[in-house]
Amino acid sequence: MKISFIGSGKMAEALISGITESHTLSANSINCTDKDDNKTTYLNKKYKINKYTNNLDAIKNANIIFICIKPQDINILSNELKDQFKNNQTIVSILAGTQIQTLQKLFNHDSIIRIMPNTPAQIKKSVSVWTHTKKTDPIHIKQIKSILASIGNEFYVEKEELIDMATALSASGPAYLFLFVESLIEAGKNIGIPDNLSKDLTTQMIDGSINLLNFSEESPQKLRENVTSPGGTTEAALTVLIKTNFKANIIEAIKAAYERGLQLGKS
Repeated sequence: MKISFIGSGKMAEALISGITESHTLSANSINCTDKDDNKTTYLNKKYKINKYTNNLDAIKNANIIFICIKPQDINILSNELKDQFKNNQTIVSILAGTQIQTLQKLFNHDSIIRIMPNTPAQIKKSVSVWTHTKKTDPIHIKQIKSILASIGNEFYVEKEELIDMATALSASGPAYLFLFVESLIEAGKNIGIPDNLSKDLTTQMIDGSINLLNFSEESPQKLRENVTSPGGTTEAALTVLIKTNFKANIIEAIKAAYERGLQLGKS
C-alpha cells in the first residue's frame, strides 16, 4: 500500500505523523508534494518520506491520494489531474465545503473518501468525521479507518451533509474554544492575576472541566448547575453571560460557519 499527499501543510503532517508513529505504513510507502518545496523538504527530513516536485509523479504508483490543499486551489489541481487517476486508486479529500459529487466531476473519478478532521490531530487528539462513495475500494476504506484512528477519534457517517455540519462544529470548534480561553486569560489579568498564573489557571481549569464532563454521567447543564450557588460568584458571572446572549451567540456563530461552508462548496 502506497499513499501520496498533495499538499504538505499542518494537517498532512499530522496524518503522516500518525501513520508513521503507529506503524500503519512505512515511511518509504508515503509520498508528498507541495507547491512550496520547503514543506516537502521538511517532511522528507523529519519523517523520511518521499518528496516530489510533480503531482503526476507523486500519484503514479499510489493507492490512496490525499488532497490537502486549500479549497480555492482545487480547480487548478483539477486541470492538472483530471482523468489521471486509475480505477484502483482512491482520492481522499479533507477540503472544507467541497462535495463528493464536485470531486467526482473535477477528476472524473468515483472512488472517493471525504474526511473532515480538526487541528488537535497534531497531538493525536483529532475528531474526524468521514464518508465514502459506494465505489470506493473496501481495502482502502479499512486503511483510512486505521489512519484516522492513529490521529484520534473517527466517526463514519452515511450522510455526507453531516460532514458539512461537523465542519462548523468540530473542525472549526478549536478556534471557538481558543477564543474563549484567550478571553478568560485576559479577564484574569484584568482583575490583577499575573499573566502566567492567569494562563495556567485557565488552561488547567479547562482540562479538568473537560475530563469531569467526559467521566461524569451528568449532563453539561447539570454540571453547570452544580457549580452555581444561588447568589454566589458563579451566578453573578452567568447572569452577565445570559444577558449578553452568550448561548444564542454561540449557536448563531456555528450556523454562520455551516452556511459559509455550503457557500464555499457551491463556489
